Amino acid sequence: MPLQIDLPPGFAGMPVGTDDKMNRGHAWTIAENLAAGAGKSVEEFGSYLMALVPTMQANGIRVFGKFAVGTRKGDVATLTLGVVQWPETAPGSRDALVAAMAEQYRSRHKRAVVQPVRLPIGPAIVAISGGEFHLPERDVRTQIKAEYQIPLPDGRSVVILSVVAESEDAWPAVAEATAKVAWSLRSGETS
Repeated sequence: MPLQIDLPPGFAGMPVGTDDKMNRGHAWTIAENLAAGAGKSVEEFGSYLMALVPTMQANGIRVFGKFAVGTRKGDVATLTLGVVQWPETAPGSRDALVAAMAEQYRSRHKRAVVQPVRLPIGPAIVAISGGEFHLPERDVRTQIKAEYQIPLPDGRSVVILSVVAESEDAWPAVAEATAKVAWSLRSGETS
């Protein structure tokens, strides 16, 4: 099922597909725009991006990138959109499926705020969570995440849209940006 979304303003990232030639073209376009700022050559930066493609493909990731979020300078969010397949056709209605998905999410993420929502493409769950990650050298990173899980009308696929930022202050902007992308999700098929 072909999908379309509206990405946030200032989004810098790449779509990931099954056509390696197209993936390479996207990677080199991004590399041409960002390599100098990263202190790398276009070839080196492009090769880094291409090295990520097989892992992204294996995990169903279709879009990955970053954009500025919030009112503070330097607050950046990472957007990942993936599509996963059910092992077999999902049982029951999509509303029942969303209710079960919400319960499963709550059981794995005790502090997350999780609720079913209805998007133009159909029922989904939205979850907002936050936390701190303690890294070596006493480095503590705050993370806020907004996630949508959207069963598609084909009965076989679920879109997972995740936006993460390392700023507690940016959480309203993260939630708003994620909602705008989720609400824009539509089938690319013409009727």
